[in-house]
Amino acid sequence: MATLLVTLTAAPDQDSARGRYVAGVQPLLKAAGGRPVKRLRVIDAIVGSAGTSMALVMDFDSADAIAAVFASAAYQALVDDRDMAFSNIEILITEDAE
Repeated sequence: MATLLVTLTAAPDQDSARGRYVAGVQPLLKAAGGRPVKRLRVIDAIVGSAGTSMALVMDFDSADAIAAVFASAAYQALVDDRDMAFSNIEILITEDAE
């Protein structure tokens, strides 16, 4: 199993781009077997500057399934909207630490 971790901060005045991106990426993630675990909103930073305002956690059967979504032509068509919609975004493939 692998987990997708997305941290982000929405760009101001980019609601349209954000709406298009979310509407486009959600079906791609679900079609790849993504299972939502949690959506989180940052309310305070104990250490650091909290350059992130939200996070999304989704489980997948494999890291390859996650990578395939972001390598797909369908996802690449969303990149311009993604880049406008968020002032900061990190898309990470993670696994359980032992």
